Amino acid sequence: MNWPIELVCFDMAGTTMLDGGLVLEAFRRTIVELAVTGDTASDMEAYVIETMGQSKIDVFTKLFGERGALANELFERHFTAAAHDVGVGEVPGARAAVEALRRNGCKVALTTGFSPATRVALIEELGWHDLFDVTVSPADAGRGRPSPDMLLTCLLRTGTSAVGAMAAVGDTWSDMAAGKRAGAGICVGVLTGTDADSRLRDGGADEVVASVAEVPGALGLLS
Repeated sequence: MNWPIELVCFDMAGTTMLDGGLVLEAFRRTIVELAVTGDTASDMEAYVIETMGQSKIDVFTKLFGERGALANELFERHFTAAAHDVGVGEVPGARAAVEALRRNGCKVALTTGFSPATRVALIEELGWHDLFDVTVSPADAGRGRPSPDMLLTCLLRTGTSAVGAMAAVGDTWSDMAAGKRAGAGICVGVLTGTDADSRLRDGGADEVVASVAEVPGALGLLS
């Protein structure tokens, strides 16, 4: 059965918020502080790129073991400082796309692998406090992407009638895989992040568009 879309769940960095290399820069500062160098540092950076979109604490636990919580704390501190110093911006057309969906009666959610504190700081920096019906991090839901927990939490919190009435939008393989595992009616990949068209489709993307600005059209919801 094809359900009308009631809820659109957007990823944050790379999808609605311009990354600008801040994630990798914050990671590089983190490994310097933890005295990781050479091939080990290069291998870790490659893993961070491969796992973009996933829960940051999960990624750092995988890389650093018992030092995972410390690494995550340092990373988020560096990221927040860099974002504040350099400034963060939205992907062009992000607010307009979300507002178009809301005019069409959709609920909109924002999901991210960042901690709740970092998420709140970024939303304030972007001036998005009035834009989304619900915002969710792994700490709010259980597991991070590619598990479906954050999307299902959004669905429950917004009272969406069925998983098939939910759309998932993101720039990484993990975003698309999470959408599929959650049973989303449609998964839309965007090309403003790190993953190419082929990798997004490998994750389960039903549609791939240039940017978030094209999402309302891809969903057949324009006003």
